[in-house]
Amino acid sequence: MKKAWIIVLLIFCFNAKAQELEYQDFTAYYLFNIGYTYHNINYLEAGLNSYLVRPNDDIIDLGATANLGVSNGKFIAIPEAQVGYLWNIKDSAIDPYSSNFNSAFWVLRTSVSPWHVTPEIGISVVDLIDLSVGYGFEFNDHKDVNLDGLKLGVSLRLPFLLFWHE
Repeated sequence: MKKAWIIVLLIFCFNAKAQELEYQDFTAYYLFNIGYTYHNINYLEAGLNSYLVRPNDDIIDLGATANLGVSNGKFIAIPEAQVGYLWNIKDSAIDPYSSNFNSAFWVLRTSVSPWHVTPEIGISVVDLIDLSVGYGFEFNDHKDVNLDGLKLGVSLRLPFLLFWHE
């Protein structure tokens, strides 16, 4: 658990340092993340994300979350670091509404914990509601839960700006 918090701290420190660059090629936004995840048991997902918006409006997503659940009467916390990429294909033949509705982003993301790695795909609507599906590959055994298999998630991402202003 201590390693996960060190990873979270490093992600946000590097991101804060990157914002100080005079000629940055992205704009950073910070978000709270809360949601529901099913990965062999039901979890409440909570964490922080940083969206790095590129000049072409694609987004690099860096995050740290904790999946909180109960299995066999035991409380379980699975910390995860996430790296993802969100992009919007405008005027796509696949999506006939893309020329009118440019707020949906396709998502590719990888979540890593001390026990598993999970590649995920999904869609983010208006950059706030994130629907994803993935498959977990366990590389260390967790004593209370199996982390191999299908992972489904729905999360709400709320920008910090909703809660305070300068």
